[in-house]
Amino acid sequence: MNQDQKPDKDPNQFDEEEIKALLEALKNKQGPKRVAIPLGFLLHRNFMVHMALSFAVNYLLSAGVFGLLIGLGMNVLDMSFVGYVLAILLFTLAENFVKILLFKYLLKIMLYSMGLLSIMVQIIIFYAVDLLLIEGFHFITVEGLILFAFMFTLLRLVLSVYIRLWFSNEKIVFWR
Repeated sequence: MNQDQKPDKDPNQFDEEEIKALLEALKNKQGPKRVAIPLGFLLHRNFMVHMALSFAVNYLLSAGVFGLLIGLGMNVLDMSFVGYVLAILLFTLAENFVKILLFKYLLKIMLYSMGLLSIMVQIIIFYAVDLLLIEGFHFITVEGLILFAFMFTLLRLVLSVYIRLWFSNEKIVFWR
């Protein structure tokens, strides 16, 4: 074969000019910008920052939910300050470990359950923490534990979505 002749061009290969033209076409394409609202697991890309945020969110929201339930006349928990902090720390560590395993091995079931599996896991973890800590943190009734878990999960979902959106710096418009 002569050096002046080029072999037949592979249809799957693009030269540099074609790639640049395709990239420009993608950049110039106009359309509605859509941003998915993240309902995932991590609050931050850095795992240590995620753990600190997760502890802070769990601590503040659980205190708020306990206060709300007490304000409604439902005393669901017998606790001391040290027991409460230790319980929330244990809950945060156990929940993150369990959720990593669930997202890795049971992602399809997590999606199909639409959050119910997550609530069940939280109820089980809070019950295990209640059993583990003999003094300083004890749910008075099982109904109180379930009510707390539902309220806690709902409020944490809302707050975690806002935290993720704040870290992503996206401007979201829900209604026009």
